[in-house]
Amino acid sequence: MCDGVPPTAFEFYLGGSVGPSLYVRLADGRLLYEWASAGGYSGVVMEAWPTGEEWARFREAVDRLGVREWEPEYVSAHSCCDVTYWHLRTELDGKSIVSRGANAYPGSSGPEVSKQFCEFREAVERLIGRSAGP
Repeated sequence: MCDGVPPTAFEFYLGGSVGPSLYVRLADGRLLYEWASAGGYSGVVMEAWPTGEEWARFREAVDRLGVREWEPEYVSAHSCCDVTYWHLRTELDGKSIVSRGANAYPGSSGPEVSKQFCEFREAVERLIGRSAGP
């Protein structure tokens, strides 16, 4: 099993002007996160304390999904209306990963959310103890 050490930095956002959104960030060894809807924020910040085993599973998912090789930016021709934005910034084992997109995702040639990206989002949701959005 992979190393169960948390990343040095971690921040993930997924959302847009409509539908649910999720913002997660690492602070002082815990994950602070917020679910929101309709482009707004709920104002309710929750926290999670992933175990070493949970971080190890997350790192395994990062490696399996090739997250370290994601491009810095994914943009789609379909990025004008009802845009879903996402942003990932993390530092794992001394390597900084920064990637973002607007209606475009790693592993997808169009505006459809890729299986790869869905699995990454699910790995993040498992870290915070949730398996689905609000």
